[in-house]
Amino acid sequence: MLSKERLINTFFQIIKIPSPSLKEKEFSQFLKSRLKALGLEVYEDFAGEKIGGSSGNLIAIMNGEGEPFLISAHMDTVDPGENINPKIEGDYIVSDKNTILGADDKAAIAAIIEAITAIKENNIKNRKVEFLFTVSEEIGLLGAKNVDLSLLHAKEGYVLDGEGDVGTLILSAPYHDRFYLKIFGKASHAGTSPEKGINAILLASEFLLKLKWGRIEKDVTSNVGIIKGGRATNIVPEEVYLEGEFRSIDKSKLSTQWQNMEKELSALKDRGGSFDLKKESLYKGFSIDPNETLVKYIESILNKMGKNPVFTYTMGGSDANILNSYGIKAINVGIGMENAHSKEEKIKLDNLYNTSLLIFNLIKG
Repeated sequence: MLSKERLINTFFQIIKIPSPSLKEKEFSQFLKSRLKALGLEVYEDFAGEKIGGSSGNLIAIMNGEGEPFLISAHMDTVDPGENINPKIEGDYIVSDKNTILGADDKAAIAAIIEAITAIKENNIKNRKVEFLFTVSEEIGLLGAKNVDLSLLHAKEGYVLDGEGDVGTLILSAPYHDRFYLKIFGKASHAGTSPEKGINAILLASEFLLKLKWGRIEKDVTSNVGIIKGGRATNIVPEEVYLEGEFRSIDKSKLSTQWQNMEKELSALKDRGGSFDLKKESLYKGFSIDPNETLVKYIESILNKMGKNPVFTYTMGGSDANILNSYGIKAINVGIGMENAHSKEEKIKLDNLYNTSLLIFNLIKG
């Protein structure tokens, strides 16, 4: 019932419409029109206004039987995402290597469009579905963080934004915190009176070496990504700025990372230093039990498709993190995109088709 040719043509069509984060309007208007033509009710919320973007999130309602469930994908892509020229090479769809491909996440959107089209043109009974297409996912899950929850009634669903072949079910994702840290020493002339100064760069170095960085455990990571400091070689630097992050699927392990940091920062006082630490929670983690109804449902469909479900976790974030924080149980589903966020991005033709087939089977009654 699905048309591979139509699916590929739709995918090629939509990846050629640029939709960088905060500038999704052209694509969202196209998608809104396409979904309305398929008979769905489509609403746009005010997330765009809240985040300074050109478009809000789209919520499309496909009326049908039973309680609604959610299917979600994001509309924005990373750079370079303009003038995409896709082509088929063997078993894959690729770009011309001058841009990304845009499979993240437009492969999911093309698959959704094809699944809905097949349902409609064959007059197949379907479940009630709420489709959520978010903006600015790539720059901090901003669309999901600002979605109008009054437009959503589903209590569980699937986010189609995962790596791994179709059949990959991501049941856990981390809590993600960021730190903004200033370490202060004391300025002095480096030539005439260095002993009167306290070198903030050296304080920061000693502090960093006291802590573990990188992969702390299988499900715990930490990183310092930005460091700035000093004004001139003849001045003992009085301030260093550091920015980094902690991630963990286990919230208590995340707390341990903060405790270790604060312990070592407090020790700076013994060496004449001081600090200013600011914390930010970017998103909460989640873990979904494999026995939950939404997992069992998609597992049964994958089995019928001849796919062996693979339960896994990720150390990256997605809209599933935000949806779970709202009380909407959601898992991230692998759609087969490879090398996302690079010019080597690609997707197998079979994964594109099987993503659409999975959605078709999820939707039909």
